[in-house]
Amino acid sequence: MKKKNIIVISIILLVFVFSLWIDITGFKVANKPLEQLSGIEAFVKPRLGLDLHGGVRFVLEAEDTKNVKVTPEAMQTTLEVLKKRVNNLGLSEAVVVQEKGANWRRIDVELPGWKDPEKAKQLIGQTALLQFKDESGKVVMTGAHIKDARLAFSKDPQTLGQPIIEFKLDAVGTKQFAKITQENVGKKIAIYLDNKLLMSPVVKQPITDGEGIISGGFTKEQAAEYAALLRSGALPVKLKFLSEEVVGPTLGSHSVKMAGIAAIIAILLIFLYMIVFYRYLGLIASIALIFYLTLEISLLLLLHATFSLPAIGGAILSLGMAVDINVIVFERMKEELSAGKSIKAIISAGFAKAFRTVFDSNLTVLIGAIILFYLGTGVIRGFAITVSIGILSGFFSGVVVTHALVNLMLPPSATKRPWLFGI
Repeated sequence: MKKKNIIVISIILLVFVFSLWIDITGFKVANKPLEQLSGIEAFVKPRLGLDLHGGVRFVLEAEDTKNVKVTPEAMQTTLEVLKKRVNNLGLSEAVVVQEKGANWRRIDVELPGWKDPEKAKQLIGQTALLQFKDESGKVVMTGAHIKDARLAFSKDPQTLGQPIIEFKLDAVGTKQFAKITQENVGKKIAIYLDNKLLMSPVVKQPITDGEGIISGGFTKEQAAEYAALLRSGALPVKLKFLSEEVVGPTLGSHSVKMAGIAAIIAILLIFLYMIVFYRYLGLIASIALIFYLTLEISLLLLLHATFSLPAIGGAILSLGMAVDINVIVFERMKEELSAGKSIKAIISAGFAKAFRTVFDSNLTVLIGAIILFYLGTGVIRGFAITVSIGILSGFFSGVVVTHALVNLMLPPSATKRPWLFGI
């Protein structure tokens, strides 16, 4: 039994050290730009929510037009296009979610750290429909088959160094483009983006490799933005901006400070409560809770969870649930102590009798969190994720870690010193 407990403690220590290293690494690089981070640093860098980092939040709603009706399938495509667009902005913490129920046509977009809401609206809401038209004005091809589009610089002596867009087509688009250019040799093919003429070159020879360029007197920034829009694809439906909210970085940093203070106060009060009411057992529980906090934060970093005020609230709530496990177990141990049992029997019976209650209470909260995640949007999902991870971490900490520590740290003579149990 002693050997088994040593093995369990060794595993717990390894998990603790690994989790602590992840936590330290993550928070050490929290304010460093992504381009300056190594692979592991970028992977564990904390994702701060809009309320902590500042930025903009939009609510968009899809509208029916004469030509296009909004359907669930179109909304799913719209959601994917918007996700690609915000990812092309370089914001790994961005949130793009579709609302549920009666508001299923609405999409919430959060861009933490973004400082120009008007530019964001232009990039997010632009349809980005690319069309190739022949000399008669007939649309002979769209940008639906563009596989990639990148900012480049012209190598033509007449326009040397000017920003252009290089694009590549997929297999279907390559065949289609080859046929179109072959049929229009010596003629013009105009290229439009959202009905705005970008260029109207003369086709000199068939283009069969599926590659081409788009030029239009772009600035470097315009070419990069257009390329990002083309990579993301065109929106299948028209979007209307319902609301816009800007959160300044000053408010975000203040929120971070206040949330940190609230979390520290909550943790210290919990530690104080456990030690005052359960004495030595409370000290053991506090050590287990330190392990729990370290594990939970590392899991949140590894799973790329977004840290927001509701998420921090969920973490504090789950900390209370983790403490509740210890309270239930210790009360059962007090009952066994009053029955005059040995220390080994007290520990074993205390955890065994408390397990069902602990399991049921945590399971009900976990089910509620899963429902919130499924039905919720944005920060509600962040809250649900944090609570779920906290519940699972707290259950492991309370049932496994505390049990192992009690077996290791509670001496056989403890039955003669009931004050160790808080009696």
